[in-house]
Amino acid sequence: MIGDESGVLARRLSRRRVLAAGVGALAVVCPAAAYARSYKDFAESLIGKLPQGASFRPDLEAELLRLANFYRNGRKLQQLEADDVFQVAARAQAADMMLNNFIGHRASDGTPFERRLRALGGNIQRFGTVGENAARDSKKTPVDVGKAAALFQQWVDSRPHRANLKKSDYAFAATGVVQRGTTIWAIQIFRGIERKGMFFGSGNATVNQ
Repeated sequence: MIGDESGVLARRLSRRRVLAAGVGALAVVCPAAAYARSYKDFAESLIGKLPQGASFRPDLEAELLRLANFYRNGRKLQQLEADDVFQVAARAQAADMMLNNFIGHRASDGTPFERRLRALGGNIQRFGTVGENAARDSKKTPVDVGKAAALFQQWVDSRPHRANLKKSDYAFAATGVVQRGTTIWAIQIFRGIERKGMFFGSGNATVNQ
């Protein structure tokens, strides 16, 4: 199933959502937002209380990062390093999608993408650019690297998701994969290199979904 979201949020927020079935990608430019402590608690509870029969798949998370780097290598783009900053954010959204039967970038409690990241990673302006791909593979196939490859292909076949994979500004990716039965839900959050100095927070972060 495939679902896409895209929008632009600069000084004034505007969004447009296109939904089909299974994949979600985002593109917005956003101003600073308040720190969302309540979402941080919500996200941590999602990770800590997976239902019986559900589990995170670190092996498939590593495989999706490998596939992203293989794709980028063929286009002579810098390789992405595994990112610890947004690992909780990636797993929490993957778990949220599983528990609440959706594909997208807004959490089930209404928290939008950029606020999710701020709640768990602080001021995202210091990264310059951030983005996210989301997808689900519900085919009754073995839950292995082949299934991860099929899910990854959804991103390659979708223009906004492919744009995230090809973005030269990205240097890190946090990947979350959760499995229940033969279905997997996946999130990949991208970010640029952290900028240092007193002026790093003076502009807007470019956010790509």
